[in-house]
Amino acid sequence: MGPEFVKAVVTLVAIMNPIGTAPIFQNMVSPLTPHRQRVNAVWACLFIFAILSGAAFVGQHVLTVFGISIDAFRAAGGIVLGLMGLTMLQGRKSEEHERLADEKAIRENLLVPFAMPLVAGPGSITAVIVLASTHNKPGYIPWTALAAIGVGTLATGVCLALMLAFGRFISQDAQRIFTRFMGLILVAMGMEFLLAGGSGVVQQVLTPAAMPAVDGAGGTPATGD
Repeated sequence: MGPEFVKAVVTLVAIMNPIGTAPIFQNMVSPLTPHRQRVNAVWACLFIFAILSGAAFVGQHVLTVFGISIDAFRAAGGIVLGLMGLTMLQGRKSEEHERLADEKAIRENLLVPFAMPLVAGPGSITAVIVLASTHNKPGYIPWTALAAIGVGTLATGVCLALMLAFGRFISQDAQRIFTRFMGLILVAMGMEFLLAGGSGVVQQVLTPAAMPAVDGAGGTPATGD
């Protein structure tokens, strides 16, 4: 599980973008005392872990209810991740990030919109559902997805703590360089998701057509005679 686990962690951390979202958190809690800022950082991480863990356990069941195959969802998720990565590669924050950074009324609202959809947004939830379905058997606990969520949440918590302590020393250029690097990672992961999901959908479509007709009486392929 080594290489697969590393890939899962890198994918999720790239989507969560802890360095990119940490300055937004700092802006949200700036009116609070340093102690309250640290307390709210812990609460934000707990919210993020709970949201993504819920997606790991019940996300695939929700897809089943709506009749969506995991391959189709994986392909769609790859497109979403790729678009997010392209936006980051251009050195621009997403529209959601910019909007949240400018709204002063949401400083103390950690569950919505900081934990969701800013950190545990559609891209993160998509990646978690794909990880849980790919590396887990039905009826078993999705340990790979949960471990990746734990590492991603821990990385987010560390970045929040460092930003609260040393945020004024981190230059904007350093943040832009990291954002573009994470964007490149997202584009690559999105392409992998898209190719894997697309090949699965094509295989599902072509497999029934490739099966020969079977004679119901004899159990042998039917002939034209």
